[in-house]
Amino acid sequence: MSTFTFGFEGDDIDQDVEIEERDASINAGIRQLEIAGKQNEAEKNEEGEEEEGVLIEASYCDLDEMLSTLPSQISYSMLSICPQSSAPGIPSIAIPRREVFDIRAQLMAEDDADTNENSELISGLEKGDLKPNVYEGGLKTWECAIDLAKLVAVEEIPSLLSEIAEGENEVTYILELGAGTAIPSLSILHHLFSQPAPQSPRRRSIRFVFADYNAAVLRLVTVPNILLTWHTCRRHLHDPQQPEGEIPLDTECGTDADNSLKHNHIDNADNDEQPDLDIGSSLVSTFREDLHARGISLSFISGAWSPAFVELALPHHSLPSVSLPSPQRRTNLLILASETIYSPSSLRPFSETLLALLRRGNDMSSAFTSTYTTDAALPSEAVTEPTVTDEHAVWKSKTKALIAAKKVYFGVGGGVDEFLEVMKDVGCLGGNGGGEDGFFVKERAEVRDEGVGRVVLEVTVRG
Repeated sequence: MSTFTFGFEGDDIDQDVEIEERDASINAGIRQLEIAGKQNEAEKNEEGEEEEGVLIEASYCDLDEMLSTLPSQISYSMLSICPQSSAPGIPSIAIPRREVFDIRAQLMAEDDADTNENSELISGLEKGDLKPNVYEGGLKTWECAIDLAKLVAVEEIPSLLSEIAEGENEVTYILELGAGTAIPSLSILHHLFSQPAPQSPRRRSIRFVFADYNAAVLRLVTVPNILLTWHTCRRHLHDPQQPEGEIPLDTECGTDADNSLKHNHIDNADNDEQPDLDIGSSLVSTFREDLHARGISLSFISGAWSPAFVELALPHHSLPSVSLPSPQRRTNLLILASETIYSPSSLRPFSETLLALLRRGNDMSSAFTSTYTTDAALPSEAVTEPTVTDEHAVWKSKTKALIAAKKVYFGVGGGVDEFLEVMKDVGCLGGNGGGEDGFFVKERAEVRDEGVGRVVLEVTVRG
């Protein structure tokens, strides 16, 4: 594992800024984006090409509504996630993905001949074309998503599951930005769904937030893949003879993200077709009930990076008042993102949003941090393992982001160096705007193959 780090801190850091003031400075430091309906519209470029559409405002997408639009059957195949050679003994897992031809069939069936509103998505699916502010590539699986899923499976899931098992009074947020097929998050859900459901309601909760610019991507790919992952794991729990999506370590997997990562995206990488999944009201109801029993909640957000997006992902009203003697809960935040820094035009809003989320995550954990004295009344709900002492109790939080990307995006202009430069600029703006904390970047993994080098970066902010 690489160990070099970048540390960026402002000179005027104030450690004692109140949550309300920090939130105000966070929003002040985020560049207001030109959302659809605002006065500025995209202009044609010098070559006279078709003008780009204005950005879509961030909004929630309802899970039940998206489930209701799925066909009665969906086709899928299994994608193998093979661990790095540095992690011997850790088995590969197989993640179900909805087939590309099945997505295309639904898009074409729903397309209106008069408006032809699905044409951009169909074109992007067939040709792999990306169109800024219209279609950002979420219908396909890209190689950096596999890199991130492998890292999460080997290095993040063991500690995450341990914390979840021990933290009866804990909330864990997992946000995937630019989710698309959601392979990194699915690697976590695979492990959660592979365990028997608890017999009694859990006091801990796991909150997944999936974000993609295109609402259609969430509806056509993200939600179906989550449902498929739940189904394959549940099938194995009820019938151990059925494959659960975990396969023996295969030396042919190698150290690359996947054998077929010779191209920018992966279509049916393992060619392991499965029987179609029949989707009915009974299956959907069982799915929702099982999520509730496991303490898992799912939220979905479409639209552009913006202050409104931050508020939807981690609502300010979820921050408790530190003056209230409410039950204390340890809060963890893990942000996942892959292939989100390829476009120079989106580097700044993405960086601003990322830092705002990390800082808000730190605020959430600090709000839940309490010190009790012998004179304080300790709520019975706050008693967890380890036992709270008479002197004091301090909850610690883990807040970080894992960003997977190519080092250079040829012909586009984005890349890791450009991302770090923008992050330094955004961090300085945040610091000057009200004492924001510094941030740190560490390389967690590097992937080298015949193509462009790829990395996974860890970003944290000082609490």
